[in-house]
Amino acid sequence: MGLHFRRTWRLAPGLRLRMGKGGPALSIGPRGANLVMSRRGIHSHAGPPGTGIYHRQALWKRKQTGKKR
Repeated sequence: MGLHFRRTWRLAPGLRLRMGKGGPALSIGPRGANLVMSRRGIHSHAGPPGTGIYHRQALWKRKQTGKKR
C-alpha cells in the first residue's frame, strides 16, 4: 500500500478545492450534481447525495503522454 492523502477546502457555496497526491482539483456545483476540473480532465458527477451512488461522465480527457498508469 502506498501513501494517500486528500484535503478539501470549501471556497464558497458550491465551490470546493481538493488537494491530493494526484494534484489539485476544482469542483463546481451543489451536492449531487457537480463539475470537476483536474489535471486528468473535466468530468461531471450526478447522483443522490449521501448514498455513494453516482454517475461520472468524462466531458474532456487530457491525453496521456509519457508515463503509463
